[in-house]
Formats: sequence, structure tokens, C-alpha cells
Amino acid sequence: MFRIALAGMLGWAFHSLWLQPVPPLSALPGALCVYSHIILRRPYFLVIGVLLVALAAGVRPRIVGLILFLLLLPLASLTAGQLSRQVLLTALLAFSMLRSDEQWSWRALRGDGQRESAGPIWPIRLIQIQLTLVYGVNALAKLTPAYLNGEILIGMSRMHPNFHVDLSDGFFHLASLRLPVSIAATAVVMIEAFLAVGFWLQRLVWPTAIIGVAFHLVLQRIVQIYMLDLATMFLYLAFLLPWRVPSQDSSRN
Repeated sequence: MFRIALAGMLGWAFHSLWLQPVPPLSALPGALCVYSHIILRRPYFLVIGVLLVALAAGVRPRIVGLILFLLLLPLASLTAGQLSRQVLLTALLAFSMLRSDEQWSWRALRGDGQRESAGPIWPIRLIQIQLTLVYGVNALAKLTPAYLNGEILIGMSRMHPNFHVDLSDGFFHLASLRLPVSIAATAVVMIEAFLAVGFWLQRLVWPTAIIGVAFHLVLQRIVQIYMLDLATMFLYLAFLLPWRVPSQDSSRN
């Protein structure tokens, strides 16, 4: 199931014919020519589309996943969505190390051979650790007096056009809520720290996911971060979906 969802997410996130490469990549000799004549052309995206369908169908998912990673890698350095695409590419690379579960695959529909489990779980652990790092590093980076007292958020709301709210008066306004920016900043750090840890506690997985979705919905009303919030929430599936792990006997065989 994760394989199908990942293929769909990659197809949506990497559709970028209208974008251009950014420095330092664009400064490389011949880079702009390669992008304009090969990479940012419809045939290139058509090949990616065919491979995404193959990945979703479970056709040689490890080989297809690695080829997709190489083809999508140049699209991670364009004028928008760099961080979100890097998050998804890392997830794709980790997932390509997994022997994908054949329960939802073309081979299973044809009834060819014995179904295998998804194999050792460590590639999924890498995706889960990635989600923890996204939230954990953000929380640690914000543990400064300037952020916690609201100064950084106020300054960013004034200078950055991707902010949807003006925090110049020192308050965060959401509907009828009027919250001091310092309290809002502290709440953000606490929520991100909780999200970094909560998914690892079995009883808190679903409550943590609900809190995470609510957090990002509120965040979207404050600041536009392109696709990073959606890419981050997509990684929740690594914790929410069940993963079939082979027994020790079958793994030895």
C-alpha cells in the first residue's frame, strides 16, 4: 500500500515542467542546456510516468525505484519545492531497499509464485527516522531566546512574502483567538518535539498523527511552505501502515 501511495505522491510532487534549476546547479557548464533540452521536456516526464505506474503495480519495485530515484534527482534542485522533494527522494531511496510486499502487485493479481513479505524492516525504519529528524531538528533549531520570545516570527512575518499573517503587533490572530507570539512560538516547539517522539510510542501513533495533521492545517494558514507540509505528513504512513515482516526461518531461507 505504501508503494502505491508513494508512486502517486511522487507523480504529484515532481510535476515541474514550468520550473528552472537553481544555483549552484545552474552555474555548471552545460547544465541549463541539459535541463532545457532533456530533463524539463515532456518525453522525460513520460518516462517517469511509466516508471511510476510500474512502481505502483509492483513490477520489479526495487529496480524501478532506484531508476526513478536517479531520474527524479535532477528535479530536486529546481526553483520550488526543493526541501519537500528531497524528503520524498530520501523516502524513495530507502523504500527501494525493501523487497516490496507483493500483496498489492501485478504479480499477485496474476497469481504467479508464492507471495513474499516485505522483508527486513530496516528500510522502513530509515523513513521513520527521517520523519523524526524533520521534526526533531526543527524543534532543536528553534530553541533560542529570539525564537521563543517571538522576535524571529515577528521579523519573518514582516520580511517574507510567504507569510499569510502579520505578527507586528506581537499577537497571533486565528479566528477569535488572540495569542501572544511568544506563546505561539513555544507551542510550535513543543508540538514539533512531541511529533518527533510520539510516533515511536505504539499507543500514541494515531493521536500523534491527528495532532500532526491539525498542526500542519493551522500552519498552512500562517505560512506557505510549498509542499513540505504535505511531504512530511505523507511520511506518517511509515508508522500508520502495518508492515509484514518475515519470520526468522523464512528470512534464513
